[in-house]
Amino acid sequence: MRLLSKLKWQFILTVGLILAIYPSASHAVAPEAKPVVEIPSPRHDAGTHWEGEVVTHNFEVKNTGKSELRILNVKPG
Repeated sequence: MRLLSKLKWQFILTVGLILAIYPSASHAVAPEAKPVVEIPSPRHDAGTHWEGEVVTHNFEVKNTGKSELRILNVKPG
């Protein structure tokens, strides 16, 4: 009976240790592989225009990270 109880506690402690170590190990590698957005000129003043007039501006967007940058949605601010 004592042997079973001891094995049960060893199992619980081993699983707990694995769960405690696993996330921190994955976070240690992840920052190097993330995309990094760089926008050299993030603001643009479009000036004064007539109502209904179409105004456009192109923003330069760079990925300075180590993995693919995917822009899925853009909203005016």
